[in-house]
Amino acid sequence: MLYLQTEALKTNSREVELGKSLRGWFARLGIAPGGKSIRDVREQAERISRCRLSFHMLAAGGKGGLVNQNIVDSAMFLDTEDPDQGSLFLETAKLSESFFEQLRKHPVPIEESAIRAISNNSMALDIYCWLSYRLHSLSKPTPVSWAALKVQFGAGFGKLAQFKYKFLPNLALAQAVYRDAKVEVDERGLILSPSRPPVTVRQAAIR
Repeated sequence: MLYLQTEALKTNSREVELGKSLRGWFARLGIAPGGKSIRDVREQAERISRCRLSFHMLAAGGKGGLVNQNIVDSAMFLDTEDPDQGSLFLETAKLSESFFEQLRKHPVPIEESAIRAISNNSMALDIYCWLSYRLHSLSKPTPVSWAALKVQFGAGFGKLAQFKYKFLPNLALAQAVYRDAKVEVDERGLILSPSRPPVTVRQAAIR
């Protein structure tokens, strides 16, 4: 997802070229090439291409609405399992128009070196991206309860205590690569404060 969004913003185009080889793409993302990596990325690329999001909205007066949105309108899959053949299993992808427009309006300012540093830790990566999006847009300190954090990051955890035990060290990892993040931990959850973005305003985008 980060790679697709980066390329779309960089080229200002919904059409994303994923490169001439799997090894080239892995190097760009900081992922070591190998059989397991190929299988994992193939699976995730296909999931993203087939993903359909539903947004439920509730307006004043109890009026509700529903918006369905695809991330990718179309993709070209190639029938190759060999990364040395010079072709990606997913050669091109075209982001949906609505997803691309929202991406342009609300780019997330993240740093590629930070992503590479924590790319093997999915929760730390999720927390880093979340902090990058939230902190620079805040106007005042904002509390977030443990219950709300568990809903967002704690899928698969039955008890809140188990989630907190896993979440806190991953929060520390995210803050290690986002050193300007102003986040306090207390018994109720987190207090997020306005912070400088991970990259300068001029560079602000998913990089």
